[in-house]
Amino acid sequence: MRLNSFQWTSLKTRIPLFSLLLILISIGSLALYASHTLRQDMQRLLGEQQLSTVSLVANEVNQELTHRLQILQIVAKEIQPELMRNPARLQALLKEFPIFQDGFSGGTFVTELDGVTIDVSQHNTQRRTSDPVDADPVAAALNLGQPAIGRPVMDKDLQEPVLGMAAPIRNAQGQVIGALSGVIHMTQSGIFDGISRSHYGKSGGYVLVAPQHRMIVAASDARRSLEILPPRGASPTLDRFFDGYEGTDIFVNPVGVEVLTSVKRVPVSGWYVAVALPTSEAFAPIHDLQQRMLMAATWLALLAGGLTWWLLRRQMAPLEATAHTLASLSDRHEVLRPLPVNRDDEVGQVISGFNRLLMELYQQQKGLQDSEERYRSVFETIPDAVTITRLSDGRYLEINPGFLRLFEWSRDEVLGRTSQDLNIWHHREDRELLMRAIQDDGYCESLEVDFRTQNGRKITALVSARAISLDGEQCLLAVTRDITERKAAQEEIYSLAFTDALTGLSNRRLLLDRLNQALISSVHQQRHGALLLVDLDGFKSLNETLGHDKGDELLLEVKSHLLMCVHEGDTVARIGGDEFVILLESMARSAQEAATQAEIIGKKILLTLNKTHQFGESFHNSTASIGVTLFGDKSEDANEPLKRAELAMYQAKSAGRNTLRFYEPKMQAAVSERVSLEASLREALLKAQFELHYQAQVSDQHKIVGVEALLRWQDPRRGMVSPAEFIPLAEESGLIIPLGHWVIETACRQLAQWAKRTETSHLILSVNVSARQFHQSDFVEQVLAAIARHGVKANRLKLELTESLLVVDIEGVIAKMNALKANGVGFSLDDFGTGYSSLSYLKRLPLDQLKIDQGFVRDILLDPDDAAIAKMVIALANSLSLQVVAEGVETQAQQAFLAELGCHSYQGYLFNRPMSIEEFEKFMDVQRDRWHSTAKPMREDYTRFVELVNQGSREMGFADAGAMWRSGYDMPADEFAAETDRLWNQVRPLFEQLHCYTRDKLTQSYGVERGQVAGGLLPAHLMGNMWQQDWGNLWDILEPYKIGRAHV
Repeated sequence: MRLNSFQWTSLKTRIPLFSLLLILISIGSLALYASHTLRQDMQRLLGEQQLSTVSLVANEVNQELTHRLQILQIVAKEIQPELMRNPARLQALLKEFPIFQDGFSGGTFVTELDGVTIDVSQHNTQRRTSDPVDADPVAAALNLGQPAIGRPVMDKDLQEPVLGMAAPIRNAQGQVIGALSGVIHMTQSGIFDGISRSHYGKSGGYVLVAPQHRMIVAASDARRSLEILPPRGASPTLDRFFDGYEGTDIFVNPVGVEVLTSVKRVPVSGWYVAVALPTSEAFAPIHDLQQRMLMAATWLALLAGGLTWWLLRRQMAPLEATAHTLASLSDRHEVLRPLPVNRDDEVGQVISGFNRLLMELYQQQKGLQDSEERYRSVFETIPDAVTITRLSDGRYLEINPGFLRLFEWSRDEVLGRTSQDLNIWHHREDRELLMRAIQDDGYCESLEVDFRTQNGRKITALVSARAISLDGEQCLLAVTRDITERKAAQEEIYSLAFTDALTGLSNRRLLLDRLNQALISSVHQQRHGALLLVDLDGFKSLNETLGHDKGDELLLEVKSHLLMCVHEGDTVARIGGDEFVILLESMARSAQEAATQAEIIGKKILLTLNKTHQFGESFHNSTASIGVTLFGDKSEDANEPLKRAELAMYQAKSAGRNTLRFYEPKMQAAVSERVSLEASLREALLKAQFELHYQAQVSDQHKIVGVEALLRWQDPRRGMVSPAEFIPLAEESGLIIPLGHWVIETACRQLAQWAKRTETSHLILSVNVSARQFHQSDFVEQVLAAIARHGVKANRLKLELTESLLVVDIEGVIAKMNALKANGVGFSLDDFGTGYSSLSYLKRLPLDQLKIDQGFVRDILLDPDDAAIAKMVIALANSLSLQVVAEGVETQAQQAFLAELGCHSYQGYLFNRPMSIEEFEKFMDVQRDRWHSTAKPMREDYTRFVELVNQGSREMGFADAGAMWRSGYDMPADEFAAETDRLWNQVRPLFEQLHCYTRDKLTQSYGVERGQVAGGLLPAHLMGNMWQQDWGNLWDILEPYKIGRAHV
C-alpha cells in the first residue's frame, strides 16, 4: 500500500497551508498599515505644499483684479457730470489715462442712469441702449454705488471670453449719476496667465472658479474656460469649496477623476483658485511601493509555505516509511530491516521499538544527513547575504547566492579572501564595532552598517552575527539584510517632517526636540547653553516690493551666513518666515562667561548680516534683530527659552533694530502685567467699567464751541487706568472694536440728552476713532445706525481721525468719509503733523477741522520749530477752509501766541480738565453764569459818554452831536429828517423781522429772564456794543440762520 504524498487530509498539507495563510495575513496587514500611514503623511505634506502654491496664485489674481478695479474707480472720479452727454470729450478724457485703455482691451463704456451706454473706447463714441457685457456690475455701480466685477461671458463677435467690471460715477454731492465699465479680453490681456499657462505636476492644473455663478473663469486646460460646474448637491466637497472653505481635500471632480485639491479665496471678487492633482499621480510612489510589497509578500509566503511543506514532508518521511514497512511485512511477510529515523520525538520512539540499538545508530547517521541537507537548502535559498568566515584570519569559508547578488562578486573571487581584501566596509570602524561585540558577547544583532559593492555602490544593511564552531574551528556566521531602499524612504520622511523645505535647516519640531535634549544635558553637565532668535528687519517690505522669490534668495543667503558663524555641532533652525534660531550647547559653567560667548557669536551674526543685497536693479539693506537667552540652570520646558528669546528679540526691535538684547526678568514681568491688564480689560467691557469724560473746546471769547469725549477706565483694583496703557493694548488685542462701538453709542446717547436742553443743543461732540475700528467694512452703517437709534442730528457728531488711518487703503478711507459726510457727520484730523502727512491726500479728505498736537503747543513759546509748525498748520487749515483747534493749551501766554498766529479755538487745562458728565454740566452752567456777570451796569457810563460827545460837538461849532452828524450830508436839516424817516420806513419791516428772530434765539439759549429786558428789548451785553463786547457774541446763536440762507 502506497500513501499519497499530497492529500488535503494530511498534516504535511494542512500545516503549510495554514502557515502560508498566516504569513499572508500578517504581511498584508503590515503592508496596509504602513502604506496607509505613509499615504496620510504624504497627503498632508502635499496638501501643505499645494496650499502654499495656490495661495501665491490667488494673491496674484487678487492683485490683478484689484489693480484694474482701482484704475476704474480713479478714472470714474475724474468724469464730471457735464461730460456724460459729450462722448467726444469723454473719449478725450480717457485718452489721458493710457494705462486705463491698456487695462481694458475689450473696450470701455459709460452708462447713464437711464440705461443709455456710450462706447468710449479708442476711435469709437457710439451710444447704445444696453451694455455689451454682463449688466450685473453696471447695475451694482448704479443702484448700490459700489464698484463690482461681473460674470465672465463669451464675446459674440470675437468668440473669446471677456470679463467686465464697473465703478460708479458721482457728482460733486456724492450722488451716483452713471457708471464707468471696462471689458477685459481674458485671453489677450494676460490677466489670468498665471493660471491658463501653468500646470501642476504632469497631469494637474489650476482652475479659477466664480462660485456665485458656479462657473470656471480660467483654467490650465483652456477648453474648460466658462464651463458651468455641476449644481449644488452633486459633490459635497465642491459645495464646501463654494461655501468658502479654504484648504486641501480629496474628491472626485466633475470628469470623474479623484484629485487632491487645494483651494484659496480671491477676496476682491469672491472667486477662488484651486489646484488639482490626480491622486494617481500624487500617490504613485505609494502605489508602486504597495505593489512591490504585495509581490514580495506573495513570493515570501509561497516560499515559506513550500519550505514548510517540504520540511514537514521530510519530517514525516520516517513515519511513512514505517507504515509502508509494516504494511509490506503484513502483506508480504518480509524480513524486518532497519528503518531510517531522523528525530527524537514520538515518531523516533515508535521506530526505535522496531530497530533497537541498530536502528538508533542508523537514526543518528540519517539525522545528520538530513540536518545538513536542511541547512544547505536554507543557506542557498535565503534572500539575505549569509557568510561563514574563520575568526582567526577572517577568510571566507562559505557564501550563499544572496551575498553574490548583494555585493556583485563571483564565488571564486570571494572564497579564501577577507572582507578587507574585498574592501566592502564603507567605514572601517563598523567592522571593529562588530568584532568587539563578538569578542564580548559572542553575538551581535541588527547592527546597521554601510557597505560598498564591487562597483562602488554604497548600500546600507543590518548585520546579525554569531560565533559558531565548525569542524573544531571557531568561525563567524553572519546574515546581512539590505535596507538601502527602506533607509532612503525613512530619510525622506524624516527630511519632510523635521527640516525646512526652503533652506534645509531644522524646523521648529526638530529644534524643540534638540532643545529638550540640550536642556537635560545642560542641567546634568552643569553647563549653560544659549538660544539666539534672529529676526530679519524689513523682510516683509522686501517680499511686498520685490516679490517672494527675492525674499527666498535672501533667506538662503542668510542661512549660509548663519552656518558660517557657528560651530559644526550647533543647531541652526528656521521656525518662521524670517525667523531663525541658533542653539548653542555645552558652553561655560559660569553664566557670565556663557553670556559673553553668546554675545560674541550674536555680534558676529549682526556684522555678517548687515549688508546691502542687489536684486537686479534693486537694492535691499538687510539687518537683523537678535534676542538672546541662557538656559541650563534649571529644568524647564523647551518653550520657555523660546519665549524668553522672543521677548528679548522684540526688545531689540524696540531699541531701533540691528542690535542684540539679552532677556531680562523684568521683560517677563511686563508681559505678565500686560496679560493681566488684557484680562481685566475684557472683564471691564463685560462689567461696564468704562465712562466718558468731556473737555471743552472754547473760542477767543471763552465760549464753549465744542466738546471732545475722552474714554476713561475706572478699574476696581488699579483705580483710574491711563488711556496710554489700555488703548494700545485694546488696539493690539482687537478689543478696540467693541470699545469704540460703545463710545459712539454713549456719545450719541449724550447728544440726545443735550438736544433736550436749549443751552446745550448747539454743542458738537467729538469722538476719537481708531484706525482698526474705521477699517471695519460696516463702520459707516454702525455710525449711522447709532445716530438713528438715538435720534440725534448727524452734524452734532464729529469723528476725530489720526494720520495713521491714512497709511492703509486711502481710497477706502475717503469713500467711507464721504458716505458719512453726506449724512452730516463731521471730521477732524487729530494730532496733525505727528504722523503720515500727505497734502495730496489731505485735500481730498472731507475734513472740517485740523487739530494742532499738544506736543507742538507745549513748548511753542520756547521752541522756534514748534512755533513754525503751528504756524504752518494754521496757514494750511486757512488755505483749505478748515477750522483749526489747538490742543494742550495750559497758559494764557500760549493762547495769546496762538491767537496771534490766527488760531481762535483752543482745548486744554487752561479752560478745564477732562470731567465726568456731571462735573462737565456743572462747569457749563458756571461758564454761562460767568458770561452774564461780565456785563457791567452801563447807564451812568453811557450818560457820561453822551455828555462828552455833545460837549465836543459844541466846541466844534455845532449845537450837539446830532447836528454834527447831520452836517455830513449835503441837504438841509428839515430835508434830512424827512429822508431818514423815509429810509427807516423802508428797512423797518426787515429790522423788525430780524429783531423777532434774534429775540427768539436769545430766549431759547438764555431763557426769558436773561434773553430779554423790560419791554421786549434785546440786552446790549448779549448783542455786543462798543463798550464791552463785539458782535461775536451773537454769531453762534444766529449761525443756523446763516446755514439756512446758504442752502437756499
